[in-house]
Amino acid sequence: MAFATLDPTGLLAPSAGALSAEGPALEVVPPGEIITDLAAATARFQTSFDALAAAHEPGLAPPAGTIDIAVQVWREGYHMPPSGNPASQIAWWILDAGSAPERPEAGAIIIADPRSGPPVPSALARLWGRHLMIGPRPGSHIAVPGWLTASVQPVEAGQYVLVAIASTAR
Repeated sequence: MAFATLDPTGLLAPSAGALSAEGPALEVVPPGEIITDLAAATARFQTSFDALAAAHEPGLAPPAGTIDIAVQVWREGYHMPPSGNPASQIAWWILDAGSAPERPEAGAIIIADPRSGPPVPSALARLWGRHLMIGPRPGSHIAVPGWLTASVQPVEAGQYVLVAIASTAR
């Protein structure tokens, strides 16, 4: 996994400041309506994907194809069950978030290792089947191999999360 705190200041269009907790649970927004410099955003994702590939060499090659960026707004009621991604690498970047939720896990991204591990519990068994929670704080960023599962904890009333999701084409 590659972690970073990436300041989105200067990349967000004024329309990002007009977002609120009111609206559909999941809103897909064209990236160019929220991100003013898509080339700069792509470069930031590319840096994370390169770092991820370097940490996993030789099993995970750096992306040679395109990096696709999607922008979503998550609001009350949105959640995503654990699922994998067909991309070789995927990354999330929290661009903005509304008020802090009552439950710290509300709107959090959960990254999990879907492997169950060895049948005999041991210290080595803890290497498999673990998970990591990334809270919905502006600037939070993580890149992971696409085979890891990701989920989103249910978003609370009065909360919204603006997120850019990048994936590499296989």
